[in-house]
Amino acid sequence: MNDERCVLAYSGGLDTSAIVPWLIDRAYEVHAVLVDVGQEEDLAALCGKALSMGARTARVADARPAMFKTVIPTAIGLAATYEGTYRLGTALARPFIALAQIQRARELGGATLIHGATGKGNDQIRFEFAYRSLAPECPVLAPWKTWAFGGRQDLVDYLRSKGFEDRYEVTKDFSLDENLWHLSVEGGPLEDATACLDVERILENVADRFGGAKGGGKGPASVAITLEKGVPVAIDGQAMPLADMVSRLNVTYRHAPWAWDLVIENRYTGIKSRGVYINPAAKVLQLAADALARTCLNKPMYDRYVDVGAAYGTLLYRGEYFSDQRVLVESSARELMSRLNGTVTMQLEPQPYAAQILAAQPMFRKDIATFERSTDYSHQDAEGFIRLAWLSTIGRSSTEGAYADPVEAGINVASDVCGDQPMPAGGLVSSKA
Repeated sequence: MNDERCVLAYSGGLDTSAIVPWLIDRAYEVHAVLVDVGQEEDLAALCGKALSMGARTARVADARPAMFKTVIPTAIGLAATYEGTYRLGTALARPFIALAQIQRARELGGATLIHGATGKGNDQIRFEFAYRSLAPECPVLAPWKTWAFGGRQDLVDYLRSKGFEDRYEVTKDFSLDENLWHLSVEGGPLEDATACLDVERILENVADRFGGAKGGGKGPASVAITLEKGVPVAIDGQAMPLADMVSRLNVTYRHAPWAWDLVIENRYTGIKSRGVYINPAAKVLQLAADALARTCLNKPMYDRYVDVGAAYGTLLYRGEYFSDQRVLVESSARELMSRLNGTVTMQLEPQPYAAQILAAQPMFRKDIATFERSTDYSHQDAEGFIRLAWLSTIGRSSTEGAYADPVEAGINVASDVCGDQPMPAGGLVSSKA
């Protein structure tokens, strides 16, 4: 037994609600922190709920300003994803929840840090990496790794034994997580990849979440996104804060047929998972940023842009936000994103795509790309380029037969690099067989 203070990342759901009396049974003084990351819930009411269950204090911490100042602009500007399809919804929020806990613990003069993540997923890693990086002096407790409860029914039974009644749905099909960036839907039928999945039924089950009640239709068929240094600053010529832009796009296009992604992902723990992620703003804004990058960056820089975006997505997914590698990646991101200035008109039906790109400094030039006559380009210029590129990329120093494949079988021609001829002969390639 102990009388330690602890700071709990409290969401108001079944797991963290059960954690409050469980901690009190172990003589912890519980201080609940509800972190506002844009979830559409009555956070004041949830604070009251935590207090009614025995928490000594319960307060709301608003993480949205910090998120929109730091991680979200970079995630948009780099079009950062994990494994190409996961747009980092939950991963963007967890570091800021952990940060709010640590700030509260320091106000209390030190405390044990508590989270409600299970031992299977990524959130445990995101929380505990942040705790260890920012507050290594604080003890950490993850109840799911220590208590004897095996599932949701056990938690409901425990709460009822303590006199707490609530509308916990033991048979609820899905696990939901909502923030300003996305709504994730996991569990239930999504856990069986061998069964035929009915995504429409899943969407119907969550139709009232994530701006669903306000979003009525599909929204306009196109939207113009203006970006400065890779960060969206206006919609259809109307300047607005990035937070308002994300909210508007999410509400407007919440029910669009393209507003979700079905993702199979590889968790850091080695377990595969599958989820439906509803994220229309993320999809539109990231596609617009990528279209601008393709237009404004040369080939080596665009390759680097893709690499940096993938690196950023991976480190966020793996919980490495508070790390030296994140600082390094963001320094590269700033230079790459500095070239991304312009307006991209996104056509949204049947799927979002960049219909028009008005870049401030485009490298895409119609006068060179055209099939008509170009004043600055001669087709004959490609001859020398091909000869030199062949030498470094394909040119061989051994016999042709060593590299032969079934298509080349029976063709016994010495390599052009062998013998007395150091390079392919000049002149255009003959059209004769």
